[in-house]
Amino acid sequence: MSEETNKAKAVSSATDVMKVTMALATGTLVFSAELLKEDVSIGLTAKVFLVASWCFLCTSIIAGALSYMRVPVMISEDNLDIHDKLFSSPGRIHHLSFLVGVIVLGITMILILIGK
Repeated sequence: MSEETNKAKAVSSATDVMKVTMALATGTLVFSAELLKEDVSIGLTAKVFLVASWCFLCTSIIAGALSYMRVPVMISEDNLDIHDKLFSSPGRIHHLSFLVGVIVLGITMILILIGK
């Protein structure tokens, strides 16, 4: 395979993973927002963790969208470089904030269950 084909596959794979994690982050955000509609008593600590998880998940969605929007520009410039600064930096922020947001939301769920 040529180097150009490998670069195109790398960018394609990265954008596919980004699409999936952006969908998961959005779904997780919606799911956690539904917690407020339930008749569940949420303590102050759990509320703080819930808001923190929302912040991380929103950051993940925004950074993922910014990184995803870079792909058409890379294609138009004929520069399919997975290490492009404007593609990889928001991508890293997207993935890290997604992982932290899910972990913080998990801690929130544990705090809610302990509080029952």
